[in-house]
Amino acid sequence: MKSIGRAGGVLCALAALAFQSGCSKSVEAGAKGPEGGSQRRDTRVVHEDCPLGSAQTLDANGDGKPDVWLVMSGGREACRAGDLNFDGKVDGYSYFDGSGQLRRRERDYDRDGKIEEISIYKAGSLSELQRSTTLAEKLDTWQYFEGGKLARTERDSDGDAIIDQWWEFSAGNEKCPMIHSDVDGDGRPDPGATIDYCKQTGYVPPSR
Repeated sequence: MKSIGRAGGVLCALAALAFQSGCSKSVEAGAKGPEGGSQRRDTRVVHEDCPLGSAQTLDANGDGKPDVWLVMSGGREACRAGDLNFDGKVDGYSYFDGSGQLRRRERDYDRDGKIEEISIYKAGSLSELQRSTTLAEKLDTWQYFEGGKLARTERDSDGDAIIDQWWEFSAGNEKCPMIHSDVDGDGRPDPGATIDYCKQTGYVPPSR
């Protein structure tokens, strides 16, 4: 690896790896809604290669160890890896398209060296979040964004690779979902199995 040392912009480069959940505009909603029937999913958590062996490195905290790895291709940054908590392990990756826009991010939350969250960007804006919320090394939750806001969530709650929960959000309110569930296993929401989260739990969002 080629080390390019510390510089005034190092901390900014490291901070750019921080994974944010919102962007200004989404251009694609994602998969089908609850009326689509059984939806078997590929639940593999697939890490996209970022070849760190040829990377330039940055030392953000001055401990003599690399914290940010920059992989260049054709004179532009193709991907970036970072050790955000300075424990010596990579816990985040960012990937860029040919125009330099962010197209993908990956995050390891529990410091086990494996990815638990994948963010997909379209035209530089967050479009989809894929998550392994149970840390079982497979995806179980898919979140879709429209206009920079969370529009809906699909979830495999029992780990059988079939969606059995659909979360719908009213305009401008991501804290009070309508949660539809498939109880009988036919891949569709069942009558009487819908929860209005705020109404039925008594939860009141802080914005209210």
